[in-house]
Amino acid sequence: MVCERARKNKQEQFTALLHHVNVELLRDSSYGLKRKAAPGVDGVTWKEYEIGLEDRLKDLPGRVHRGAYRALPSKRVYIPKANGKQRPGYGFLLCPYLSADK
Repeated sequence: MVCERARKNKQEQFTALLHHVNVELLRDSSYGLKRKAAPGVDGVTWKEYEIGLEDRLKDLPGRVHRGAYRALPSKRVYIPKANGKQRPGYGFLLCPYLSADK
């Protein structure tokens, strides 16, 4: 995994990461999300997104590699916290993994 390699060799530079996008990475990323977290601004919860997840995960790397994947447009949304402050919200469930502005 890229994270482990980067930790081991801090001087290494990564120039291309697209070849690392595969079903296994996306599956691990999906199941690494907090299942009870609030939904994104699209209103989809993890439980709802899990329905049909394997089919979407099989299709997604191919779309990413051939340039057919387009992230959903998102607007900047802030979610209120209990202490009165706000935190940024993600547009949709896999946004943190496929967005260029991570």
